[in-house]
Amino acid sequence: MAPGNVGIFFVINGVVIADAVSLDQGEHYSDTIGFSGHYDFWLALGPKTPTEQLFKSHAYDYFPRGRVVYFKKSNNFRLYADRCISKISMANIAAAFKLPTYRVARDEHYQCAKCNTEYLDI
Repeated sequence: MAPGNVGIFFVINGVVIADAVSLDQGEHYSDTIGFSGHYDFWLALGPKTPTEQLFKSHAYDYFPRGRVVYFKKSNNFRLYADRCISKISMANIAAAFKLPTYRVARDEHYQCAKCNTEYLDI
């Protein structure tokens, strides 16, 4: 299998928090391999750092987030990311997931409170 990891991530004030596994540990779904869920990760996280405490002080979808998925047939990684994630953070995400190459994709599902005009922080 290709090198690299799959999973989910959040970006909190430029700091990447991720839940990732290698491809052989990922979850197979049709032609893709992925891992984890944003809400489940947020719910289970016991904050240990100030960044994690800030993260947990808001709803799971408040901060920018995304997902890295591997496509088996085309043998490539796709990094789905909130549009407000900076190029520097994208490079840090790619490094954290050990991605040899990848394509960036947008999905309206990955919108933080700032990007989603209909976001309600309740």
